[in-house]
Amino acid sequence: MSPTTDPCSVSSVSECVTKHLNLFYHVDFDRHVLKAKVSLTVEVLADSFTSLTLDTKELKVSKVTSNGQAAKFTLGPKHSFQGTPLEITLPFELSRGQHVIVEVTYETAPSASALQWLTPEQTAGKKQPYLFSQCQANHCRSMVPCQDTPSVKHTYYAQVSVPKELVAVMSAVRDGQKPDPQDSSRVIYCFRQPVPMPSYLIAIVVGALESSYEAANTIGEA
Repeated sequence: MSPTTDPCSVSSVSECVTKHLNLFYHVDFDRHVLKAKVSLTVEVLADSFTSLTLDTKELKVSKVTSNGQAAKFTLGPKHSFQGTPLEITLPFELSRGQHVIVEVTYETAPSASALQWLTPEQTAGKKQPYLFSQCQANHCRSMVPCQDTPSVKHTYYAQVSVPKELVAVMSAVRDGQKPDPQDSSRVIYCFRQPVPMPSYLIAIVVGALESSYEAANTIGEA
């Protein structure tokens, strides 16, 4: 059976498939960017596999490794709706059925199409900024270098560093929180998504959010 093609994606879907993402985001409200790192667990679908291409859009890529080894990379020509292909050359050859972990260190652009940054004045509370994402249909590539096509489904784990007066939520199960070891004024929220899903369903929200859990329990007990 021939692989499904997607005219909106330039990623190597016929040669490999992403099975899991491990994300780290440092949310920078001053610059309106995410300083990020993602590790993609990729299953190889072809023999003599030495390179792959990921979808990106306006990402500033600074480093790529594969299984911990430095990997060569180039950003191809920019396309109006496909974005910019991230072409990665592995320092070794793999065979069908093998897996490789590709890690990309990068930063999003202030104009990232998946992200909307609100000033405190634009929020109901008027005191804290707010961030939300909308990756559908093919905007995830502006916040994650990935195989940005519905034909590829993967699980993900994420850590999100935010100012400690703010709260982060994602399209995943909350998996605890911890102080940011790099900055005492920040906290890291952790999330896990065990159900394989397409990239366009990855979502993030950061703001002065309040939980309705206690209020709901009070109503239930009344």
